[in-house]
Amino acid sequence: MKKFNYLAILLFLMAVPVFFSSCGDDDDLIPEEKQEQVMKEWVEPFHVRNATVEEVKAYMDSSMTDYQLSAETSGSDHIQLAYSASNGNVGILYSFSALSGQLYSVIDTELCINSSVIIDYLSEHYTFVSSDKTTLQYCFTTPDKSLVVTTVKISDSCFNINYSFVY
Repeated sequence: MKKFNYLAILLFLMAVPVFFSSCGDDDDLIPEEKQEQVMKEWVEPFHVRNATVEEVKAYMDSSMTDYQLSAETSGSDHIQLAYSASNGNVGILYSFSALSGQLYSVIDTELCINSSVIIDYLSEHYTFVSSDKTTLQYCFTTPDKSLVVTTVKISDSCFNINYSFVY
């Protein structure tokens, strides 16, 4: 009987840590993007037709403080500003004409977990054109059709929102 009591106490001591560790919320098996909170409100990137590099930099410095300028490149036909967010998974790419220095394209990379918030926002602010929900391909435009906004899934965790000015 004494051996049974020791065995029961030993089993109890082994079971207690298992019970408490299984009730914790620090599950290491969940991928990080699943643990991130879904955003409640999305802020569109700066996308004013013919804006200059200086205007974009000023806006990003004052209004989008979670983003940092990570690269500035220029070629014979373009200038690009790449901004990345503090979490490293999202970013914004601004493209300018090297000839005129004016903004012609914006690509915003966001997490797929936030796609419904972003698509809802775009649906409220633009005219819907078409969609394919399986690939997150949506197309929107402004009433005067001077701006086309498209979305597309680029990986299991991210998708792009592309702003293209129509000339």
